[in-house]
Amino acid sequence: MLDKIQQNLFDVAKQKRDACIEVVKTWDEFVKALGQKKLILAPWCDEEEVEKDVKARTRGEMGAAKSLCTPFEQPELPEGETPFKERL
Repeated sequence: MLDKIQQNLFDVAKQKRDACIEVVKTWDEFVKALGQKKLILAPWCDEEEVEKDVKARTRGEMGAAKSLCTPFEQPELPEGETPFKERL
């Protein structure tokens, strides 16, 4: 019985989290999702300078954005598509 309760709590929490994830590809989409307080999944270059730039450009009313974690399974960029940093 407790296992079922725990599984149900986990499933509900995961559904709520997944509903808050926004996949973006452009800076405008990024800013819009940030304004909606979404968890944002965007192509990323993993460069410290770019992260500092994003943090500086988003500082203000919506708070400064920062990278939190990198998914183990990342979607591949279609051929010819540039990482998010190139669109900033």
